[in-house]
Amino acid sequence: MLTKILVVVGLLILLVLVVGLVVGYTISAPHYEGPISDHFDGREFLNLGGAKAKGFREVIGWIMNRGQTPWGAFHTNKPGPPPPARVNGREVRVTFVNHSTVLLQFDGLNVLTDPVYYERVSPVQFAGPRRNSPPGIRFDDLPKIDVLLLSHNHWDHLDIETVKRLCARDQPKVFCPLGVKAFLKQHNCQNLVEMDWRQSVAFNAQTTIHCVPAQHFSGRGMFDRNATLWAGYVIDSQVAGKLYFAGDSGYGAFFRDIGQQFGPLRLALIPIGAYKPPWFMSPIHCSPAEAVQIHKDVRSEQSVAIHFGTFPLADDGEMEPVNDLQQALAEKDIPADRFRALTQGGSLVIE
Repeated sequence: MLTKILVVVGLLILLVLVVGLVVGYTISAPHYEGPISDHFDGREFLNLGGAKAKGFREVIGWIMNRGQTPWGAFHTNKPGPPPPARVNGREVRVTFVNHSTVLLQFDGLNVLTDPVYYERVSPVQFAGPRRNSPPGIRFDDLPKIDVLLLSHNHWDHLDIETVKRLCARDQPKVFCPLGVKAFLKQHNCQNLVEMDWRQSVAFNAQTTIHCVPAQHFSGRGMFDRNATLWAGYVIDSQVAGKLYFAGDSGYGAFFRDIGQQFGPLRLALIPIGAYKPPWFMSPIHCSPAEAVQIHKDVRSEQSVAIHFGTFPLADDGEMEPVNDLQQALAEKDIPADRFRALTQGGSLVIE
């Protein structure tokens, strides 16, 4: 009898492993194929300076010894007011939707970054990190989007269902890093522009998109880690100035290079959350103190915080990133209004 039980248990374990491998393979994104460079070895992408995301052993160690500061109960906040259809001239309107989703409006253009309307940022919607509040702007209240900027393919940055809805509704031009185009094409997205670091593409006669380095990693499943690129973007508008979306990144010396090449920047969107514990998160996520240093490195005149307050992805609490940001600004004698953490659905107008 015991032998039969052991056989059944063994078969069940084997079945779970097989199902896990099949699912892990199915959700993995296509691999990029292209020439070798200083950040692509022919098989996977690399960070400048050699920083790497932690491996499986460290992941298990973190999960087994987590000291997460609790988040509050789900916030039933009402969404913010619908943004205007267009903003013209040199005025720049920044609307923080949630996480790394930001609506930029300037010179008659509407630009959206990393749109995420998922309930959970996970391969399945019954498990994984769940949002702690509704999106700050209802999807149907988003104005027509002209440009979609995607920083990388992680689930909390590339919500493919939302991207598909936007592509079907607005037919925006979608800018993405190397390798992500093939995944988007699988989902019938069109008007795609795939970019490498240090590459520039003109959107129109007055606006150019520059793809710049970030320090992170990529992957949607078990078999595509670092198979596609991660990036930030500088929007260079002859009318509105230079606007920077840092994407998702740990701190690196390349931020100073961005500041030297493009600065001073009129606006920078800089991540501040998911930074604890530092031993695990620092290669891929910057702390609020490092975000303030990025603000200085890229020579930003006005910065807005992203990547905080929506999904409990690490051990920092719901308000810790904002509190630590305020402390870091005070320590550097930088006025608090130069680096703002907006509420979800809140807007900032740069005259």
